[in-house]
Amino acid sequence: MWKKLEIESKEVIDTYTKHRFHICDFVFTNLFLWSRGEVIEYQEVENVLCLRGHYNDEIYYFMPIPKEETEENIAAMKRRIDSILEEKSPICYIPEYWMEKLEEEYVFEEVRDSFDYIYQVEDLAFLKGRRFAKKKNHISKFKRSYPDFTFEEITRENLEEVKQFQNQWCFCRECEKEEVLRNENMGIMSLLDHFERLDLKGSVLKVNGEIVGFSLGEALDKEYVLVHIEKALADYVGSYQILNSLFLQQHFLEYQYVNREDDFGDEGLREAKESYHPVFLLKKYNLVSKK
Repeated sequence: MWKKLEIESKEVIDTYTKHRFHICDFVFTNLFLWSRGEVIEYQEVENVLCLRGHYNDEIYYFMPIPKEETEENIAAMKRRIDSILEEKSPICYIPEYWMEKLEEEYVFEEVRDSFDYIYQVEDLAFLKGRRFAKKKNHISKFKRSYPDFTFEEITRENLEEVKQFQNQWCFCRECEKEEVLRNENMGIMSLLDHFERLDLKGSVLKVNGEIVGFSLGEALDKEYVLVHIEKALADYVGSYQILNSLFLQQHFLEYQYVNREDDFGDEGLREAKESYHPVFLLKKYNLVSKK
């Protein structure tokens, strides 16, 4: 039986995914965020977790995930894959590790638009070297323009303020006219509603005591962190650059890599992500058919 993914689903999903994936798509916070604007369901059968989404009246599946990599569980995973293929529904978000384990039996295709961008935490936190000169110039301009800025952690005390800012950001960007932004906004509000339960880290950038940007992220394991959300008012030149840098300094300096998710195939977003010089991309694949 399929169950709708809700905040109460975290414990079950984490059993299968926590500390096992570096791609953003299987992190519970990410699933929960996007489940507000579209229906995401899950079920457990034979120690295999299956997730599926409903988008624009079509169903797509995430890669079925075995609880442990036993021979029995992987066989159950393959049975599940075969049954989905019989439905002729797409199977998405296959990490390279699993593609390589399954490629003798199945046909895969790369999906460049969904590759995650991975950076050195130290690179983004401190922007050392000439390649980051433009970013540092933006930060210098911000500091000159707003010498009284503050940078604070998100806590229970300022959560309502962050929600108000997100509403303001969405109003300025006319989120209601764009489905992705509208769905994302619903998800962000839900993340803020369950901030502590999701074990998120957050920071706000303020000018004259008013929020002009905020970030949300979390640790994936001992090496990787994931930045879920980064919103700022673009009128404050340098706000995104300083937010990106200080957020990592404040929360994640002991980690090596930061995943800043994919670019949705958006050219402007791709250019922005590449301008920060990723150390590598995490590839993802669709499973197309049996061989």
